[in-house]
Amino acid sequence: MKRSHLTQMAFAGALGLVAACSPEHRPEAADRPPAADAPAAKPDTGDRASAATETADVKLAISMDKTVDASDINVDTDAATKIVTLKGTVASAEQRARAEAIAVREATGFRVVNQLVVKRKS
Repeated sequence: MKRSHLTQMAFAGALGLVAACSPEHRPEAADRPPAADAPAAKPDTGDRASAATETADVKLAISMDKTVDASDINVDTDAATKIVTLKGTVASAEQRARAEAIAVREATGFRVVNQLVVKRKS
């Protein structure tokens, strides 16, 4: 397996760890009342975990596709609205369409918003 693929797989795993280790997910946080300035409609832990998983799955799948240069593609997932957003640049309209198709395939139950810009490399 190529080194870049191993790095991408490690990145995907790290995303899950970051979400699981945030302060509001620690057991002792459940014993405290919510902060007075906390937003009322926060997505629950399951939603955040699902969003982190979708982000990692989409980014990994796009990175693994040999027809798409994913080096300047950012994947953002909003758990509350169930939207996956692709941002950044790609070299062709074909890569833009392929990245969107991959995101749609990977992010079942999420709407995909494609904000990728086609920018030909010089």
